[in-house]
Amino acid sequence: MQIPDKYSCIKISEFKGVFSIQIDRPEANNSINAELIGEMMDVLLKLEALPDIKVIVLEGTQSSFCTGMDFKALSEEDSIFTAEENPGGYYSLLTHFSLCSKIVVAKVEGKVNAGGIGLVAASDIVIADEKVTFGLSEALFGLIPAMVMPFLIRRIGFQKALWMTLITQGISAERAFQTGLVDEITNNINETMRKNLLRLTRLDTHTILELKSYMSKLWIINDQTQTLAVNTITNLLNSEKVKSNIINYVQNGKFPWDK
Repeated sequence: MQIPDKYSCIKISEFKGVFSIQIDRPEANNSINAELIGEMMDVLLKLEALPDIKVIVLEGTQSSFCTGMDFKALSEEDSIFTAEENPGGYYSLLTHFSLCSKIVVAKVEGKVNAGGIGLVAASDIVIADEKVTFGLSEALFGLIPAMVMPFLIRRIGFQKALWMTLITQGISAERAFQTGLVDEITNNINETMRKNLLRLTRLDTHTILELKSYMSKLWIINDQTQTLAVNTITNLLNSEKVKSNIINYVQNGKFPWDK
């Protein structure tokens, strides 16, 4: 199955059993829109037919890994959720991370916010630069990280996920490591990645799939959870209060409490 050479929102490359997917939306701070989700899923599904690919490296740029939902795109729509052709697409992407036959390694540099936390939490291994910050800011706008939460709770536990949601501000890479959101922090991320990939690429694809399939049966990533998550975020995004909060922030740079 052939993978296109070029996409609009991502850059891709392959080297010795490692496939890199780099989020490439610098004009939008590497935020998430429907096109990005669609392109990532297209690549990931095609990779399932390539057993020689053992590891997928997910990365952003040095300044921004991923900043979550594209508020600007959403604020330009008459109906705030028409920007998402498939509201469950993001959740399906995270689910695929947890079930696919590849080891998904998040190479994290720069800022990670909101939906970007979901990409990190759903990854199998997370390696972060020591200067990275991680934040869940949704509650500031009347939202909750509904689709992130099942994967975040799986990674760091119920109370820490609640804590991150309520404080609405960034935490350091060191604090993220302490909570379990990050598996390894480093001041030389390329060298740390190299060492990890040498070992990871020795695993058999079938073994990876068997392990992830077994692990999935120990957790609540199922159709019922997805329905709850998607319905919750859809209802919130279509509420007039949340629409107003997002539009005011995008157009005027003001939070809901700013007058």
